[in-house]
Amino acid sequence: MKYAKKLGQNFLIDKNIAKQIVNALYYKKNKKSINVLEVGAGHGILTKYLLKSNLFIIELDTLYVNILREKFPFLKERIINIDILKLNPLHFNLTNFILIGNFPYSISSQILFYLLKYKEFITECIGMFPKKIADRIVNKNKRKKHLSVLTILIKTYFQTKYLFTVSNSVFSPKPKIKSSVIKIIRKQNISINYIILKKIVKTAFSQRRKQIKNSLNKILFDKEFLSNPIFNKRVEQLSIVDFTNISRKVIKF
Repeated sequence: MKYAKKLGQNFLIDKNIAKQIVNALYYKKNKKSINVLEVGAGHGILTKYLLKSNLFIIELDTLYVNILREKFPFLKERIINIDILKLNPLHFNLTNFILIGNFPYSISSQILFYLLKYKEFITECIGMFPKKIADRIVNKNKRKKHLSVLTILIKTYFQTKYLFTVSNSVFSPKPKIKSSVIKIIRKQNISINYIILKKIVKTAFSQRRKQIKNSLNKILFDKEFLSNPIFNKRVEQLSIVDFTNISRKVIKF
């Protein structure tokens, strides 16, 4: 099996793991077809279990684009040779879809930011991530000190669930790290301005040793809110709810 190191390719070769990933999808449990966007399909180990969905495939490596088109000729027009990070779902009339894939390790965080960027369109995401990133995003222990910018943003708009850990022995070539499969489901009726929240969180984390009243001193808040004791705290003392509450009180930034 050929692979491109520069694309971070580590192909899943265990069919049972592939089935587990696909079977965790919402539509599989409800027996309803839905739009599914598979990222980095490679030789199609997940693809063959997704054929009952309204499937689109994104593959950057032209070698595997050709292999997939030979394996699944009826999907030929839906196998798209593009970088997922450059794909605008609207160009393919995708406004309600699931994102799935054995995501390349090299773009793991970028995939999650892509999910946030198109959160209005993506209802669910199931994917393979480095275990370190998966642990941080799910934050199973719910420790404030383990929160990151990405964790806060994802968990504000999505529910996260740790599904299972995957040994490096089920990949070719074998990665040096363990992997995990996580499930991310969009929350309903979250009316928090993403641009403001992202600004608040990134600014606070960029000066994490300072109290919030100092790190956010260039942002204009409601005057009454400025007396809130929350402004005397540092980043590691804040919860996800604290950040969302702060963002709601922004007047100008």
